[in-house]
Amino acid sequence: MSTKTTFKRVALVTVAALSFGLLTSVTPASAVATTAIAAAVGPNGATSLTVVGGTDSTTGALIRLDVTSDSATSSAIGLQNETITATVTGVPAGKTLAANGGSVADTTTTWTGATNSRSDFTMGEVSLGAASTSTQGLVGSATTTSSFTADWSKVMTQAGTTNAESFTSLAAGVGLTTAYDGQVTPSNTYYTNLDGRAETTATNNTVSYFVSVYPRRGATVTGQGAYTFSFQLTDSAGVVRATKTVTIDFVASAATSGAVIAVATSGTFLRGAALATTDSTSATYIKATLTNRDGGLVRNFDGTTPAISVKMQESTTSVPVYTDTNTGGTTRLNASDTGTYGIDFGRSTLGVGTLSKYDGVYGVLAQELPSVITSADQAYRVEAAYGNAPIVTAAITIYATSGAGTATAANTDAQVTATGMSAANALKISNDSDAAYTGTLPTSTTTG
Repeated sequence: MSTKTTFKRVALVTVAALSFGLLTSVTPASAVATTAIAAAVGPNGATSLTVVGGTDSTTGALIRLDVTSDSATSSAIGLQNETITATVTGVPAGKTLAANGGSVADTTTTWTGATNSRSDFTMGEVSLGAASTSTQGLVGSATTTSSFTADWSKVMTQAGTTNAESFTSLAAGVGLTTAYDGQVTPSNTYYTNLDGRAETTATNNTVSYFVSVYPRRGATVTGQGAYTFSFQLTDSAGVVRATKTVTIDFVASAATSGAVIAVATSGTFLRGAALATTDSTSATYIKATLTNRDGGLVRNFDGTTPAISVKMQESTTSVPVYTDTNTGGTTRLNASDTGTYGIDFGRSTLGVGTLSKYDGVYGVLAQELPSVITSADQAYRVEAAYGNAPIVTAAITIYATSGAGTATAANTDAQVTATGMSAANALKISNDSDAAYTGTLPTSTTTG
């Protein structure tokens, strides 16, 4: 290769590099904060939901859409010039996307069949109501953050659309019909610090919007199977930033829910003592968990939490023979998923903790555990049930005490062992009545 040819090629490469440098240095006239979304059907972030009861005209489901911006400026959070568009992208077996999927906009109020360009569902944007600790989280400070549970009963249906976002205090000229256009835009109201999210003022870059899907007039969805709802975030340039989905099915009753229930116990159960509902390691509690077929949530058609059955059965002779009558040792227990501290399962400090309503985790409440028939310890089992979910049980022992459910020194065994300790001092001390036993250790003891 000649020197002349080499020089020309190097020169061309240099010019090209300079050109690319000039192109990449141009700054857009109006930069837009990048946003991302997440979709959930409950306070625990679940993306699968089974709705129980009601009819096609009275059932619906609430969905939370979280929008995250890369800006820490409070005026730049939430949707700026982006749009979230909802569609039905999955239908049950026996249905087709052409006839039952597609748009959730409500300009066509009645489902018309295979020629219909809209899905089995309508979507409405939902207002949770005035700002309060029960419906809208408040931004915390740098040292104290708070989170609150959204009101998941704000469900819109054919029969009731009172929770529709009206936009009356927002952009001029935006009417109520915009609440049914199948889209979420900057005109919608957003909420902060909900369902376990507790952000400070400086980092409050995630907000939540709420929508409700419900059967379109004329459509049959109850008992049909699961639908997939997609939420696509698009910016002003037409770029799809993200797409998230949730799956929801609607069933007529708990007996057709296909739900799954579980029960767990922890601690030492004492005769006559009360159960705790906090999830600390030292607490004695029973909790039940209700999920749907995919490990998601189960809720009633009006958005409330389902009622489950939890009872405690006594062993009459030996395990596994148990009584099952109200007079023979069965104690029915209260179960709650209402988010009320001391009743529902979990703990809460300044709104930040494991306590949450409508998350499918139930606290099991008993003011007083059953008294055993004899002075000996007694075997019991806890049974949890819901609809057609397989019934589950957990075995427990209720221990006899001389007090009203409080451990006492007179019912406590203690034993100390240490290197060089005499056999006499290493004996187990059973039911020490004065709780004042003193053991003797040799001065050479280094471990015990």
